[in-house]
Amino acid sequence: MVTEILIYFIVVFIMIVLFWSVGSSPENGISFDKAYLKNHPPLSDKKFVVLCGEGVRPEIALKVRLIFAEISCMSYEHIYPDTRLIEDMKLD
Repeated sequence: MVTEILIYFIVVFIMIVLFWSVGSSPENGISFDKAYLKNHPPLSDKKFVVLCGEGVRPEIALKVRLIFAEISCMSYEHIYPDTRLIEDMKLD
C-alpha cells in the first residue's frame, strides 16, 4: 500500500515537471508518433487495468493514465500501460 502511494506521487511529480517544462498544447511542439496511434487503438479502462497486471491497484493505474492524458494532450483511450513518455508521447 505504501509503495503504491509512493509510486503514485513520484509519477505525479514527474508529470508536473514535464508539464511545466514542455507545456500541454499542440502549439508547444507536442506531436504524437502516428505509428503509435495506429498500433494502439482506443482501450477501455477494464482492458487497461488487465494489461497493468495483478499487482497494480486499478484506481492508481487509472489515475496515472488520466494524468498522462491531461499532460500530453493525447486521447485518454490511447494511453496504454506500455506508453513511453519520450518515444510515444514526444515529451522530451
